[in-house]
Amino acid sequence: MQDNLRTRMGWLHAWVGFIAGLLLFCVFVTGSLSVFDTELTRWLQPEVPPQAPAFSPQVLDRTLPTVRELLQQGEKPFITLPSSRDPFVRVQHHDGYEFLTVPYNPQTGEQLQARDTAGGKFFYDLHYTLRTGLYGETLIAAAGLALLVTVGSGIIIHLRGLISDLLLVRPFAARLRAWLDVHILASVPFIPFVIMMAYTGTFIRTRTLFPPVSYISSIQNFVSPHRATEAEPPETKRDIPIGPSLPPLLDVAEKTLGKGQTGFILFLPNSVLFSRTDMSGPLLTREHVDFSPVDGHFLRHVLLSTPVTQTQQLMEGIHYARWTGTGLRWLYFLSGAMGAIMFASGAIIFLMKRRKVSGKRVMFRVAEGLTIGCIPGFLLATLAFFWANRLLPTSLPARHLAEVHCFFAAWCLSSTAGMLWSLLHRALPGWKIQLSALAFLGVLLTPLDFLTRPGASMLHAPTVFAATDICALLLGLASLQMVRRLRC
Repeated sequence: MQDNLRTRMGWLHAWVGFIAGLLLFCVFVTGSLSVFDTELTRWLQPEVPPQAPAFSPQVLDRTLPTVRELLQQGEKPFITLPSSRDPFVRVQHHDGYEFLTVPYNPQTGEQLQARDTAGGKFFYDLHYTLRTGLYGETLIAAAGLALLVTVGSGIIIHLRGLISDLLLVRPFAARLRAWLDVHILASVPFIPFVIMMAYTGTFIRTRTLFPPVSYISSIQNFVSPHRATEAEPPETKRDIPIGPSLPPLLDVAEKTLGKGQTGFILFLPNSVLFSRTDMSGPLLTREHVDFSPVDGHFLRHVLLSTPVTQTQQLMEGIHYARWTGTGLRWLYFLSGAMGAIMFASGAIIFLMKRRKVSGKRVMFRVAEGLTIGCIPGFLLATLAFFWANRLLPTSLPARHLAEVHCFFAAWCLSSTAGMLWSLLHRALPGWKIQLSALAFLGVLLTPLDFLTRPGASMLHAPTVFAATDICALLLGLASLQMVRRLRC
């Protein structure tokens, strides 16, 4: 009976894991990068110096001309205050896909001339929407449920020999045995993390399965409940001025939120929101103090503290990990990377087990082509995004969109090439070419960084630049090793 259960669980684990695993590989890669989205934005804007002077609240008023301009364009801009992760003042707005950012000197209020970039938030948006909005959120929520099924069935399969399999790693054994060892080693120690991220991510996105209510629209309805059903004229939204000085309002807000607990200032047509920083604790409360945009008088203090809301806030805080220190964020990054390795090795094992019997079938060739496009192809596109950031002219109009287009062009090209190689029964050259290109881009990203970053030095301290370069170098070296181990 137990063997019959393990056999059925093996079928479920293999097929559900492979079908959902290719998507989840991309989700875990972008999720790992999103842990350091703020730091990646700094790498992608090398003109902004690594260090910054102390913050002076008076500089907030120097950003108001940019805020007014964005408001006149119908945007909802916000100012992020300096933090340990990013010591600069930034004016940001969301263009529908990316958070576009303009940095300011936190001491003088001088606008820093930095290149237009999609920034690290590009990976965050790709992580949870696939840049398709509600459809992508729903698909990823379903993939999260599939992940829970896959993990549960995998535990049942390997429960009998879990400890022995975990302690036995044979990198030079037969290829199938070696990949199975990699799969178990990448899976078992990080199962608690994978379950936690799958559960919290699915919990957060369950609202996509129901009629969603956005955070901004809820605030607007709360501000003017008697006008909830009235359509506000677009002219009114664009012409509302920002009259009050921000430093006195910041002082008032900090009396409620606490000294140094304000993370960003959001500008809406009818109010200015001083919101609690995401780094204040594991609850992503979004607590805020509101003021009038006309004369600055106090409007309200909003803190949703019902049990249901606090549960949602806790799930978001655990999943996003914005409150954690650098060490715990690196643990999140490592766990996410190992999760990606788990999906990649699982897909490779799935193909290897079926190659002798089904290797000539069209569906198998399509499956392997998709695997080439979703594993080395996606990583190739990710590195192409970083290369495009440094190689595209800084004066290029809509430059952030050009970076995004380079990412998807590289992914489309690598996926198409991988599919063609696979359909032509030449999958091995397809793997080698993709991995070789990945090794090239990863190893040479560090020289590219030094050649294109102002003030770069070989003796620089471990910063976001060094960390990004080292991670790319390790990925390139790992790809080079895999190319060397592939048999002709």
